[in-house]
Amino acid sequence: MKKNIFLLILVVSVNLLIYGNGTNEKSTSIPPIDMSKNYEITIGTWGQDVADAYNEALMKSDFTGKFPNIKVKFMVSDFSSHHTRAITTIAAGEATNEIEMLEVAQIAKFIEGGGLQPLDVEPFNGFDAGSELVEFAMVNASSKNGRLVAYPVDIAPAVLFYRKSLVDAAGVSLENLQSWDEFINIGMKLTKDLDGDGVIDQYAIPHAVEVSSVPLNGGMSGWFTKDGVPLEPKSKFMEALNLVKAVRDAGIDADLGTWSPPWLQSFGDGTIVATINGAWFGGALETYIAPETKGDWRVTYIPNNSAASMGGSYMSIPIAVPNDKKAAAWEVIKYLCTSEAAQLNSFRKLSSFPVLTTLYDNPVMDEKVEFFGGQKVRQIYSQVASKMPADPVSEYDPIARAIFGNYTTMVLVDDMPTTEAYSSALSEIIAVAD
Repeated sequence: MKKNIFLLILVVSVNLLIYGNGTNEKSTSIPPIDMSKNYEITIGTWGQDVADAYNEALMKSDFTGKFPNIKVKFMVSDFSSHHTRAITTIAAGEATNEIEMLEVAQIAKFIEGGGLQPLDVEPFNGFDAGSELVEFAMVNASSKNGRLVAYPVDIAPAVLFYRKSLVDAAGVSLENLQSWDEFINIGMKLTKDLDGDGVIDQYAIPHAVEVSSVPLNGGMSGWFTKDGVPLEPKSKFMEALNLVKAVRDAGIDADLGTWSPPWLQSFGDGTIVATINGAWFGGALETYIAPETKGDWRVTYIPNNSAASMGGSYMSIPIAVPNDKKAAAWEVIKYLCTSEAAQLNSFRKLSSFPVLTTLYDNPVMDEKVEFFGGQKVRQIYSQVASKMPADPVSEYDPIARAIFGNYTTMVLVDDMPTTEAYSSALSEIIAVAD
């Protein structure tokens, strides 16, 4: 989700592996919150809309009544700038905000190397407090020896978004797709030269790479088995490579770079018919990408009813935060992540899908959404979220993801055979992670 900051991730990941600061030991020196003391807790995040939604959730609730001694402030910047600052300061063990938000792609690097306060220990007891949070999101922030280094605040069940008018005009349907072959065949009918000038000006999807994330559950975990073996089972990773190649060979993707101006424009001008993305993308379409297309978008399941996650956000307490402020920071995190009122507020304001499973049967999931032509899209989101696979996480995940991504590009751009791409990626990952 959002823009690629891999070079930063790779450097920081290596630094953490080398200079891990030993936070794997249980800490017994963190005092509980002192109700006679005033606390100022700052949350570092991206986007003023995110800060406004969280602030509203805290102010219009019983949180302020229960904790009148906690004042919450926000440090807001754009997505890339926020992560550049947060990741480098956390890795260096320098002073940071009491709470730092991290997108799911950034979590793995802190799993074993340190930098973040474990939340499974006293006085947090994060696993108990999060017993009703969706399992896969908790697993994604847990180490092999049971450390919980961050808390999920939202997730992004992946679905297929499509323009109904364009699909109808082609005389096809994207509902109940039983296979990727069926998707590709229909995609060929959606890819057209509309004005007869010999140049294709309507494509099924923006880029072939987006389909590769589905077999890999969004690509944020599962790069290593629980025993540390990379890229297994092989069939899963070969499926991703073969699928990308099949989509590109069929000519149904526009080869648009994510978040580029042409990519952003394509959803409003009809260049793109459909896209696979996380639930959060629906809010982005409605608020700033293509608000003029209101009523024309629909949501359906990914081919073969596959479950995958494409995005998600976490809240963390950097280890450098003074111990006497950590319990207060935890109360803020716990409320925003486990309170139904706070989770619903974020869902309505940001389209950030709840991590709290008790909401999946809430009446809000049965509401019609006007932007999607009155479709009850949240029912689909919740059903996908409920069956998300919980893959293991490794500190080497960011590196494995980048290496595999490089060879996926070689399949697309250089026509590298998929078997060679897999073998080469595997060799490089073993060399780095061994």
